[in-house]
Amino acid sequence: MTKYWMRGAVLGAVVAAFAVPALADHHKAVEAALMAPDRPAADKERDGDRKPGEVLAFAGIKPGMTVIDVNSGGGYYTEILSHLVGAKGKVIAHNDQVYYPFVEKDLPGRGYGSRLANVTEVHGMAEPLEQPAESADAAIIVLAYHDYFFHTKNRPNDADIGAVLASIRSALKPGGSFIIIDHVAPAGSGHEAGDKLHRIDPMLVRAEVEAAGFTFDGETDVLRNSADNHTDSPFKEGLRGKTDRFVYKFVKK
Repeated sequence: MTKYWMRGAVLGAVVAAFAVPALADHHKAVEAALMAPDRPAADKERDGDRKPGEVLAFAGIKPGMTVIDVNSGGGYYTEILSHLVGAKGKVIAHNDQVYYPFVEKDLPGRGYGSRLANVTEVHGMAEPLEQPAESADAAIIVLAYHDYFFHTKNRPNDADIGAVLASIRSALKPGGSFIIIDHVAPAGSGHEAGDKLHRIDPMLVRAEVEAAGFTFDGETDVLRNSADNHTDSPFKEGLRGKTDRFVYKFVKK
């Protein structure tokens, strides 16, 4: 038994020896993306509240990957992801028919396809993604899952969340990661919180994503804030950028 234990210990040490440099390289890549000289100053000013370095270290997104930024909004994360995945990677900046009208005027300044040459835009479509099957290494949706239940003239009812999640899962390669960040709503508040509070119950999100065939792969508390009462609007003066936010990681097995 001792012999097998020693073999296991040696193997573990070897794996760890290789893992530490790889982890260090990943952190360096994330740091370089955040420090990119052409990254807008206004974006960098938001880093303190959004903690993208910690989030992306947890997410495991690396150079060379293809990443879908689902409902990417004005492009804060798209910009960082573009620098992180580099010239050998690709970012799909997506905004659905509800999101796009809110951000359309801001997007030309990002330089997608030119300054950020590895970014492809996909905007104004129905909520389910229309991406080739098994084409992406990761997908990320930041502060936007709750908006599938936000009602506007373009969509007066809830989106079909099952169809949305199925489309994301289809687009991911086996082993691909799905990262979700959102404002925490009270437990049991249901989809209505997305429309009324611009928040979502984390346990509801986890249940829906797991029901779509994903496997939960952990969470980080880097954006948690116990002082948030979970009922105020994330846009409230003094609360914006400081809400209690969950960060979940799922994997397509």
